[in-house]
Amino acid sequence: MSDTTRREFLAGAAALAAAPLAGAQTTATGLDFPIEDYHVHLNKLTIEDVMAASKERGVKYGVLEHAGTKENDYPVVLSNDKELLGWIEKLKDKGVYIGVQAEWIDWVPCFSKEVFAQLDYVLTDSWTVRGPDGKRVKAFSPGYDPGNDPEEFMQWYVDWIIEILETTPLDIWSHPMWVTRKFAPYLEKLWTEERMRRVIKTLKATNTAVEIDSSIRLPTMTFLKMAKEEGIKFSFGSSSQGARINPIDWSIETAKQLGLTKKDMFQPAPYGRKPIQIRKLRS
Repeated sequence: MSDTTRREFLAGAAALAAAPLAGAQTTATGLDFPIEDYHVHLNKLTIEDVMAASKERGVKYGVLEHAGTKENDYPVVLSNDKELLGWIEKLKDKGVYIGVQAEWIDWVPCFSKEVFAQLDYVLTDSWTVRGPDGKRVKAFSPGYDPGNDPEEFMQWYVDWIIEILETTPLDIWSHPMWVTRKFAPYLEKLWTEERMRRVIKTLKATNTAVEIDSSIRLPTMTFLKMAKEEGIKFSFGSSSQGARINPIDWSIETAKQLGLTKKDMFQPAPYGRKPIQIRKLRS
């Protein structure tokens, strides 16, 4: 694996984005829906740690493991029905949502629909991209070179996001609007109205929810307002990767500013209506 992994990158982002909790984070937020965080990885945590945090903070968590082909470079990648069933069994009856973070766009054939649909949800991001040779490369790694032209980068990057959304049966698009760190200072300029509308149109067509991500404080309020107008659903995510579960204060405050109510929030679809069971995917 590379020296800088996804979890190391996010640990730094979370430290900057989220102030430490001053006491328990509860559902006494003024919002009309229970607080749920769909983006927690165990890694250094145990499921008992997550259950204790849920009780203390009044937050229901969704717990994830990476899923896809073994070409994806993570310590654990669920790649077949047997491994997926083991993950489901590990979390069953623990009071959490059971999910996976799917990697790349070739993960669907790894699993049968019958087994995969036993998950509560699946999310993915657009952080792993095609390199110049067509192979997958982690765009968050320090060695990644996106070139010197941010406009050229965004042209193909938005196309890549849309390809992911159209060719894989997702519930949640995670880390929305993120761009590689080299171009991060120009993020709001690069995400033009036209580009935001292209992605939002695809989110609506694929019935994919958008994560309000406390770890990197995205998406922007402009994007969120546009998505809300189109009836897109939203989820909260702390992207917890290490030895603690990060707070989702920013997600909560953003939801308040946006005026979100229960009808705006993502809920896992019932068995029989999971994306993998009903989506017609672009080939």
